[in-house]
Amino acid sequence: MSDFAIEHGHADYDAAELLEQAQANAQAMLVATAAFLAERAIAVETWAIALGDVFGRGWGEPRPWDASEFLDAMLTNYRALGADVLVARLEIDRAEATIGKFPNPELCAAFGLEPSIADGFHDAAAAIATPRGLVWRWVRDGDDVHFLVERAAVVEA
Repeated sequence: MSDFAIEHGHADYDAAELLEQAQANAQAMLVATAAFLAERAIAVETWAIALGDVFGRGWGEPRPWDASEFLDAMLTNYRALGADVLVARLEIDRAEATIGKFPNPELCAAFGLEPSIADGFHDAAAAIATPRGLVWRWVRDGDDVHFLVERAAVVEA
């Protein structure tokens, strides 16, 4: 054993502190991956769609979803990553929401990456939405990101 003493160690952090650390680590991994891909001229969107295809397997067998049900699930995931849900309107055929702090602009700056490049991550949801009969769209508006989910039949009409 070492004589090294720690005043505040790994076991002393409470659940809220650990959640904050986990959110920062998850966002850092996403931003670092986007930076890696951008440095190698690989489209972040291509990676995100592949990621969505893989993650989609964990959402069970594809079946038709309501737009509200899907966006609510995505907002839960974004909150788990540290995003703030600023506004949400969840309806069966059309749902929309705006989030802030994702990706965290300070974190992007620390990695030398514009948030707009890391935004390609949002395309992962499209790969999950499509087999569930939904169309996923997003757009950056300043520091915020706006999502729109619609049933594919509504979009086609």
